[in-house]
Amino acid sequence: MAIVTTKFLGNGRTHTVYNLTGNELTTDVDKSNGGLGENPNPVFVLCSALAACALSVIGMSAKKMNVDASGCWAEVTDVEEDSNTYEVTRIAITFHLKAEFDAAVRKRLEAYSHKACYVGNTLKAEKAFTFVYE
Repeated sequence: MAIVTTKFLGNGRTHTVYNLTGNELTTDVDKSNGGLGENPNPVFVLCSALAACALSVIGMSAKKMNVDASGCWAEVTDVEEDSNTYEVTRIAITFHLKAEFDAAVRKRLEAYSHKACYVGNTLKAEKAFTFVYE
């Protein structure tokens, strides 16, 4: 069985189903490129995948250190694209982590977010991660 199924619906819109659970995702090409622009475009989904992957790594690494990372969050703050090569060249993400994390935990979580994220390790775009402890 396929993992996901994606259909093109026209006007730059796709509909994707995660076949295991039936969860759905719709993407649109931006209005500036002739699409409907009502849903995230595929580039933003890519950026979201990087943020989710790195944040999941942070959360699971924290758990292994007996530290609770629930409530931590990330936001994609910038995306740079090269329109000549049709590539995403840079993704900036700010991670909002707990101020209570000591220096050793912070160092390990930051390192793991880069080293153990499958999505990040697959992308050749610059990954500009910023960590805010609050």
